[in-house]
This record gives sequence, C-alpha cells and structure tokens, in this order.
Amino acid sequence: MSRSVLLTTLPPHQGGVPTMTEALARFLMRQGCDVTIAYYATLTDDPDLVVPSWELLSGKKPDIHRGLCFKDIPSVTVGCRFPELEFPYYWATDRWKKLIGAYDRHIAVGGTVLVANTLVVSGVPHFVWCASAMLDDRIDRRARMPAARRVFDSVVVGSVQRAMEKRVLRGCGLFLAISRYTRASLVTAGVRPEMVEHVPMPVNLKDYIPSTSSPPTAQIGFAGRIDDPRKNIGLMLRSVAVLARRSIPVRLKLTGDPSTALNELASTLNIADRIEWTGWLDPQSLSHFYRSLDVFVFSSGQEGLGISGIQAMACGVPVVSTRCGGPEDYVIDGVTGKLTGHTPGELADGIGWIISDRERRNDLALKSRALVEKDYSQSAFEENIARAWEKTWGEALG
Repeated sequence: MSRSVLLTTLPPHQGGVPTMTEALARFLMRQGCDVTIAYYATLTDDPDLVVPSWELLSGKKPDIHRGLCFKDIPSVTVGCRFPELEFPYYWATDRWKKLIGAYDRHIAVGGTVLVANTLVVSGVPHFVWCASAMLDDRIDRRARMPAARRVFDSVVVGSVQRAMEKRVLRGCGLFLAISRYTRASLVTAGVRPEMVEHVPMPVNLKDYIPSTSSPPTAQIGFAGRIDDPRKNIGLMLRSVAVLARRSIPVRLKLTGDPSTALNELASTLNIADRIEWTGWLDPQSLSHFYRSLDVFVFSSGQEGLGISGIQAMACGVPVVSTRCGGPEDYVIDGVTGKLTGHTPGELADGIGWIISDRERRNDLALKSRALVEKDYSQSAFEENIARAWEKTWGEALG
C-alpha cells in the first residue's frame, strides 16, 4: 500500500539539512512512498509568497507554490506574514494545517526541532531528524548581529522560538539526533532520553571514493556555507597566515562564490595568493574537490554534524577540526585527524601535524575511510529510519 509522506523542512538550497532531506526522501521513495517536500518561503528566496510588515496594508496575502526540488521530487513552498521575524516561518497557519491534513505520514527534517512545530500543533504522529537545539544553532549568528538587532533577537525572536522549542520537545514525536552531540543537546534542552535516537547522516560510498594519486602537499580546504557565522572562516584564514609565517607552503581551497569580506581579510593577512575559490559544486565536482585536498579543515564554533567532513573522509582525506560538537563523532584525535582549540595557532598546529609527515597523513587517510564505511553506511541509515517508522506508526516500512 502506497503511503503519502510529507517531509517538512528548511528551504532545500544549500547546507547539510538539504542533504539530509534528499537522502531521506529518496530512501522513502524506494520503499514505495509518495513523498512531497514542504518548506517555508523566505523573503530572500520567495518574496512573492510572503507578506513583510511594510506590505501589510497593500492587501497582499501569503501564498503557496507547488513545484519540484532536487530536480524531480514534488515540493510545496509555504508563505507567511512577517517573514523578517523568522519565527512566523514555523507558525501553524491554516495553509500549513490544510497541507498537513492531506498526507498520511509526517516527518520533520531541520537544523533544529522548530520545523516540527506545525506538526505538533496539528496533533499528527511524526518524528523529527535534526542537528542541534535552538540556542546552539543560533548563538554564533546572534553574536554577529548589530547591537540593537542582537537585543531584539534575544528578547523577542529568541523568546518566541524558545516557547516553540519547548512545545516541540514536550510533544509526542520521536527525535532522531544526527550526532552524539545533538543527542546530548536535545536531552539538555528537555527531551526525555528514551525519546532520542542517534541516526547519523549516510554517505554515498560509491560517489565519494579515495583518489588513486596523492594530492598536493599542504593543500587544505573547506566545503560549506562560507557566510554562516558558525563556520568561523576568519579563524581558518588566520591559521593559514600562521602556517605561512612558518614557511609552510599551504594553500586553501574554498567552495562557493568569493566573499568580499574574507578576501579583504586575506589581503590584510598577506595570504591572498594562497586562497582559491571554486564556485558552487555539484556532487560529482565536490567529490573531485575533496580528493584534491591534503587535509579538510573545520574552524567552526558549532556543528551539528558537519556532513562535508564525513564526505571528505570517505574520499580518504583526514580532517582537522575545532572541538565544535558533531565532528567529534568521527574526527578521532590522532586516528582519523586532529581535534584542536579555537585559536589560529592551535588550528595551525593541527594542520601542520598532519601535512608534515606523509606516512602519518596516509595512515590517517586509510583509517578515515574505514570509519566512514563502518559508521555512516546507507544500510545502517535505512535500518535506523525503518526502526523509527515502526516506533512512530506501529507498522513496517516498505
């Protein structure tokens, strides 16, 4: 019997959550489910669907749009009023309630649990697959806001979002934590431990494979949303400057479009000639990108998991990471990479420890691939989702 499944998530454009969403959607489709992906409209991406405060008197109403995402999966984009405040994205409006009522099964996939608020208010059985608690996800972004905006975000936006989070955490849904760090943060936030299961993001081990040749020595890199304050790319640039002062010929490759602010910082640090921007990469090009690296680097303040680090390790690239949460699941210090503190010198020391010894680097690379094969396989992911499905709806999946 075919089941209609609504996956409620973030706008599926960039980052780890869209990767999670597509992986889950395609698995469910292989099990015979009719999957639709629903996500909120933002002022930036879908201005025609939302009504900001300055358009309230215009007579404009929030709207929805049906289309496709990930090329071939049906999707629904849902608009709201006051999108500039962010928390209205998660309001259980009549538009959301009507959409939810049209489907048999419901799953929320998000950076935080807030995407499940519409499901909790609607009272439908569901489970939530997420990366962190709300405050962990937001604290670095808030720190970068102008002073007035930071106060407003803490007092107004944060208060509403905390109330939503409490409602979701006390709801009837099962929580799937993408890392052990995520599980601990959800339990600290108020979820009963028995309601949280550890379900890592799988990696396609056929697409992400090690190179048959050695990468250039001291070529390091990062793939992800450069403009996300949590990624703390400025720290990475400063660590490159430290290595340069030590006469190490390090070069840094970054995915995405060039950032004016980061290019200016690189010039100030006298390392502009050591930075390369690749533009946005499709999955096949991303695999080639990883294989071109000697070391993959996280300089983050917080990561729920850091799927790009696991993809790099699948390609036989060791990872250096700050101690920032999710990567501590798979960056085993001295075994698959190096964990460091949050100063440029500490991050540089970790990178230098690997690139200075080829035998060590190659041993880390072999162990990195082996760990991903063991802990992040598609089969383990499918078993975890099937178990969550049965717990939620009392029936077998497939």
